[in-house]
Amino acid sequence: MVKKIGIAAVTYKENFGSALQTYATQYTLEKLGYDARIFEIKGVHREIHIKKLLYYAGRMFDPVELKYLMANLKSRSRKSASASTDHYAHDMQIRKQVYAEFNKKWNKMLPLVKGWKGLSKQAQEMDAVVVGSDQLWRPSNIVGCYFTLEFVPDNVKKIAFSTSFGVPELPASLHKHAKRFLSRIEHISVRENSGADIVKKECGREATVVCDPTMMLTAEDWLHIQDEKPFAEGKYILMYLMGDNPEQREFVKQLSKKTGCRIIGLLHGATYIAYDEEVVDEKPYNVGPSEFINLIKNAEYVCTDSFHCCVFSILNSTKFFAFRRWPDGSKFSANDRLYTLLGFTGLVGRMLTGREDVDMCIADKIDFGKALDKVAEKRNLSLKYLKNALNS
Repeated sequence: MVKKIGIAAVTYKENFGSALQTYATQYTLEKLGYDARIFEIKGVHREIHIKKLLYYAGRMFDPVELKYLMANLKSRSRKSASASTDHYAHDMQIRKQVYAEFNKKWNKMLPLVKGWKGLSKQAQEMDAVVVGSDQLWRPSNIVGCYFTLEFVPDNVKKIAFSTSFGVPELPASLHKHAKRFLSRIEHISVRENSGADIVKKECGREATVVCDPTMMLTAEDWLHIQDEKPFAEGKYILMYLMGDNPEQREFVKQLSKKTGCRIIGLLHGATYIAYDEEVVDEKPYNVGPSEFINLIKNAEYVCTDSFHCCVFSILNSTKFFAFRRWPDGSKFSANDRLYTLLGFTGLVGRMLTGREDVDMCIADKIDFGKALDKVAEKRNLSLKYLKNALNS
């Protein structure tokens, strides 16, 4: 009988990396011979939302956190505006529809159940439950108690596969909670070196640092979810910058001027940044996870502060420049995911500030053969971890 695996991962928001790592986690488990299905979070979404609001309310006096929250609230309010009167809301509706089509086509979901008891009963039927990658252990997600697998019964095996904390350290108020949920998970692997440090600090355990699930597939493996035809014709620079850093946009404009390539922008990925509209030549919104990979694969250059955009640039041997989204040392900084990725692939030189000489950057060649060899090594280590966790 085929063993059943439940997956706790993101299917409810329009984020390229989240969608693709969810698909990759399911794909990898199915390739190993398991019946892998994704839990439907909607049955507990309201309870999680309330817990997050209470958490944020307790941290409103932190000026850094307040700035972060206000930027997100501004973007959310515009997304919910009338699509007939607000072009941003209209564009986001187009993007939302493309994501819905991707999820319907490629994600295999478990039936929707109501409440934590319903989820717990569903988890009891699984041979194991896997929490996926990306920033699922951010502080706000920890207080939500979903991605921490606290709904999974004690007698069901729990596995963390390349999970990320998304921050360099946890606030002191979450230390007890972190120790409690981490101690229940039998097998822990994380995506970043800083994540392994957090696990060690919070519960004294050693966590294996593995690759992101999207890297468990080769560029060839990813072809089957894409159209053969390029999404965009001709030579172009793909710009996918989610942080508000003007000097990085200036670098992109100079790169366009030097190379003669037009700029295609995937705009407003995390928050609404008005001036991005003036930087790009084209701004398509009918771009879902499949089209995202296609755009990266066929670009002349990629300029991004996105971890997953860098991942797919490496997998497809596309020339890319990576940028820091946050200042190093910021309590919100998730830069370590890029440092970890570029570190083990030997591509730390691709990390820029935006103030570099563009001509020198163009002349700096990438040894993709060596980088992909490193990816293959990490993929094999990650597969070994996953097999051991599932079979132990």
